[in-house]
Amino acid sequence: MKGISWLAALALAIGSFTAQAFTTIGGPSVGLWAHPGDGGRGFNIDLQGDTMIVTTFIYTTGGDPIWYLSSGTYNHATGRFTSTYDSYSDGQCFGCPASHQPVVHVGAAGPMTIQFHDNQSATLTTPAGSLEIVKFNYGFPSLTGMLYGEWTFSLNVGGIVDGDWIVFDHAYTGSDGTIYAAGHSDDGLGHVALGTYSAAAHRFIVAAAQSGSYVHSYVLGMDDRRGLGSGWVHLSSSDPTGDGSPATAARVLYEGELVPLGANQVNPAVATRDQSVLVGTDKRALEAVLAREFDTLHAALQDYTGSAH
Repeated sequence: MKGISWLAALALAIGSFTAQAFTTIGGPSVGLWAHPGDGGRGFNIDLQGDTMIVTTFIYTTGGDPIWYLSSGTYNHATGRFTSTYDSYSDGQCFGCPASHQPVVHVGAAGPMTIQFHDNQSATLTTPAGSLEIVKFNYGFPSLTGMLYGEWTFSLNVGGIVDGDWIVFDHAYTGSDGTIYAAGHSDDGLGHVALGTYSAAAHRFIVAAAQSGSYVHSYVLGMDDRRGLGSGWVHLSSSDPTGDGSPATAARVLYEGELVPLGANQVNPAVATRDQSVLVGTDKRALEAVLAREFDTLHAALQDYTGSAH
């Protein structure tokens, strides 16, 4: 019953998911964050359970570098972190023995609050006022480029779990000029798949072809390691409807880790699974922006399927 209750709560959260207002499930993306356009200052955010540590790299008004460490409890329910900018002195140097602990200057630069809007954007309070920060993308040419590598996608349709293992290994340009990460299922079937970041929907959208003219469609808030959102199973000749089912994504391999291996053997029982039992019964129309984005994606998937075969 706990699993069912969790799924109900997750579905409710996903149903109201927007990039502007969404309390993260599983916590915000860890790593380097920065205010777009800034040079030389940033924030390293780490999270384990509900304990968050933020390291601030910044400069004094005289131009000297300084760092602060902030630690405390991250509130998963509100997406809020509250702490202080603490500085340290008289610590250990390179090659020096660990003879004593550094001196902690609690609240040296005042209080800190971070309000996360989703897993990749937040508002940070500083001694000089508030600052909008985002997860710093330094390793990918674009947000769509973040998809390259291998991912697992899963969706839970009324307790029936299905999904895809997809290798995105090259680019495909749609007829409208949209650039997609293109690839295939990691099995002997080699079903094609496309994914891209939709600026209009503020989320990633992915479509993976299935046997029997079915498609798995996903819309996810993602960072470079995981994703959370909604998924649909539908015929390629029809559009997704309703809120979809809870869906997740997890990275298996980065692009640099992909090696030419033989495809996983096909299990005939799985390959012939009746996808029709996974088609949702909610026939309400999708939000207009998402419907348009999926229309474009599915048209591109159809064109790509033809070119790939």
